[in-house]
Amino acid sequence: MASRLSSGQPARCPHSETTSCMQPSSQQVAALLRQAEALCAARKLRFTALRRQVLSLICRARQPQGAYQLLEQLQASGRSAAPPTVYRALDFLLEQGLIHRLASNNTYLACVHPDHPHESVFLVCRHCGDTRELHTRGVNRALRQRAAEQDFAIEHLAVEISGACRRCSHKRAL
Repeated sequence: MASRLSSGQPARCPHSETTSCMQPSSQQVAALLRQAEALCAARKLRFTALRRQVLSLICRARQPQGAYQLLEQLQASGRSAAPPTVYRALDFLLEQGLIHRLASNNTYLACVHPDHPHESVFLVCRHCGDTRELHTRGVNRALRQRAAEQDFAIEHLAVEISGACRRCSHKRAL
């Protein structure tokens, strides 16, 4: 359910060429959960209590979370859950565009714009794990074009850049 401009064209992400907030306030988390619920309802899909809880944990996390971190948090909250249960919830959230998966460290983070397609590049600090979603224009299109020139069909495209965040760069310079 992409948001659209009056011209019928998909709305451009308001964060293009900026970095998304990775630590939303409690009001923003509540809004993301309401948005996820509305998107699932519009798509006639069940947004179960477990899916909601997993998304909530991901939204509230200071850094991207792995499946076993999420499992531990679910169990600590009194929910009996097993790894396949968590992975099914994560698969659903990924398929619906509610979260992103970082392949480099097999972790998950919330998508701040699940209501419309957008391009992202993830900046991942290899020292502290801080991750930022940088919204871009044209990067994915350029990669798809270059792949097509090589007769290569991209099945999944995610750009992750590892390096050092400002805080870690500063610490290392001292």
